[in-house]
Amino acid sequence: MKKILVVEDEEDILNLVRIILEINNYKVIVAHDGYQGLEMVKENPDLILLDIMMPGMTGWEFLDKIRADGYDIPVIVLTANAQMSTLETAINKKVDDCVVKPFDREDLMEKVNSILTKN
Repeated sequence: MKKILVVEDEEDILNLVRIILEINNYKVIVAHDGYQGLEMVKENPDLILLDIMMPGMTGWEFLDKIRADGYDIPVIVLTANAQMSTLETAINKKVDDCVVKPFDREDLMEKVNSILTKN
């Protein structure tokens, strides 16, 4: 069973994503912020769903840290900010995909499944 780490500070979104992934037979581990995420990434998830705007440590800072630590785990960014600058940053940081909140369940699962079937 593939394992997905969800790093998201908004409890409602975190729970929704967890339910969607679990219904689709994925094992889900969660972190409520980037610092917790740094601990959870040690469990070697197959994919990370990462919120960008979080208190304390942004998603971009989290991503830079795990890459510097040598983790090469695919990442899908969850963002409410669909501005071009956010999408350009995602491309520059070699993020695997982006999901704009509010998101469509089918769109999320299509992106998750696509990445996990490649790896």
